[in-house]
Amino acid sequence: MNTTIKKETLGQRIRAQRMRLGMTQEELAEITFIPKPTISNYENDRIDIKSSVIAELAKALETDPNYLILGEKAPEVANGFMNEAEGLFSKITDPKVQEMLLKQIRALV
Repeated sequence: MNTTIKKETLGQRIRAQRMRLGMTQEELAEITFIPKPTISNYENDRIDIKSSVIAELAKALETDPNYLILGEKAPEVANGFMNEAEGLFSKITDPKVQEMLLKQIRALV
């Protein structure tokens, strides 16, 4: 019996998550300010990635650094509520709107 265990690499997980989001390498490069050829090198496991860059890639790819590094997703709510909420909240930059939302959330809990 020939048993083969397929182990994804860091680069393969970056590519897979990028593709799940329907994002091109160019778009990821633009979001992270990392040159497109470097993104390609990361995805093809040609160069090592600093942990700070992995954290930035995880943020841009709307995932957890543990998924990129180890292939393990962080514990999450079954319906993905927290991931979606975090993504939406991160796009709110107006301090007045942020404070208003915090007050509303505090009132609900």
